[in-house]
Amino acid sequence: MKPVSGRFVWQKALCTGGALVLLAAAGLLLQPLRGYLQAQERSAGLQLPPPDYKQTDALSQKLAVFALGGLRTFAAEMLCVDATNAWLQQDWPRARQRWEQITTLCPRRVNYWARASRDMAKNAVAWVHAQPDWDTHRKAVESRMYLDAAEQFLQEGIANNPQSALLWLQLGAFDEDLARRTNFSRAVEDYRRAVELGASPMHLRWVFYNLCRIRGREQEAWELGRKLYEEERHRSPSLRCLLVVLQNKLEVPEAERLSLEQLFGSRERAMKFLRPFARNDLRFPTTGIQAMLQAPGEQ
Repeated sequence: MKPVSGRFVWQKALCTGGALVLLAAAGLLLQPLRGYLQAQERSAGLQLPPPDYKQTDALSQKLAVFALGGLRTFAAEMLCVDATNAWLQQDWPRARQRWEQITTLCPRRVNYWARASRDMAKNAVAWVHAQPDWDTHRKAVESRMYLDAAEQFLQEGIANNPQSALLWLQLGAFDEDLARRTNFSRAVEDYRRAVELGASPMHLRWVFYNLCRIRGREQEAWELGRKLYEEERHRSPSLRCLLVVLQNKLEVPEAERLSLEQLFGSRERAMKFLRPFARNDLRFPTTGIQAMLQAPGEQ
């Protein structure tokens, strides 16, 4: 996965000792920072659409001096303050612009990428859905724009910090979020990569949950679920119910199955968990559960 170069072209200039003098001589510091970045993108042949923010960006203009002088972290923190103000004012185009500038200044600060993505995927999208005068089409278009921005922040963050378990976990949560578009196959790999990079092994359970949602990967899910079940810490109600479902779906021979008594302690206790699970809205399969619940003596 390679970093998206458009937003980082100007960083090369920052590493040059005489960059400040050259830029000042050229009058570039009198332009908003966003105007300079857009000019660099055009010169590199890129066609990235600028954020829809029409006000003169005086803050970025002033902070460009600090950034070019080597105080990137200071400039980024000042922009973070304004990103918070944008959130308070529900000015999401400005918030997006700020996070683009912040992550460009400090691409190795993992937390910035994570915060930027959450701001777009949760706060901005929630604001879009709350607009009473917008029709369904406009809400869909605006939501997609902010979701695309959220995903891009995570992808670029990982490209610049490929060993960050936090960003892989964030991408996994993004890919499995049922309130948005989902990519369960990618979520499986996101969580696996996070665990490989040092995230808690507890997240292997999320690998299992997402495997269960993918048609055709039931055997893989069953094998992982059985392995996880061997550890007490993984024995959540959902994992136990899904093992019952997978056994039904794969038609596992009786001798190889985990009985309801093994999984739940008793058949009566199993039914207490299986009844609500049969009505789950998490896109988990429920193969065979209704038949078990409707069996003589279970109603």
